Amino acid sequence: MNQQFLLRLPACGGAELIPVSTGVIPDSMLCSLLQTDMTERMRVPVLPEILSDSARVLCYFIDARGGDKGLPVNTPGTCFYHTGCPIFGDLLLALCDQNSDSGEIHGFSEQECIQLKEWLHQQLPVYFEY
Repeated sequence: MNQQFLLRLPACGGAELIPVSTGVIPDSMLCSLLQTDMTERMRVPVLPEILSDSARVLCYFIDARGGDKGLPVNTPGTCFYHTGCPIFGDLLLALCDQNSDSGEIHGFSEQECIQLKEWLHQQLPVYFEY
């Protein structure tokens, strides 16, 4: 199986590929990457066309205590949330099973990450300047 990646969107801007093992990604790895003891999973409300053939959905994971910790606002996360309430700290993008609340977590191929970064740049060009 090929290398998989998560896509980290730091609160300060940009996007980083994070190599992960293939297969199901454990919650403990997400906690470690976000330097927290508890993550929160949310579904991105719009599925990019590049992932429309996938049986999975696009989810993002944040530090569930980011606001309490005084972490900086994450612009893409706040936009994904669609409520006007801010999302704090870095976030991780991953693929989840259709039942995103309890589904397994999977990474992206390198090509999917490249396409996803391009889609994010189209959605929020100031945040994702090249």
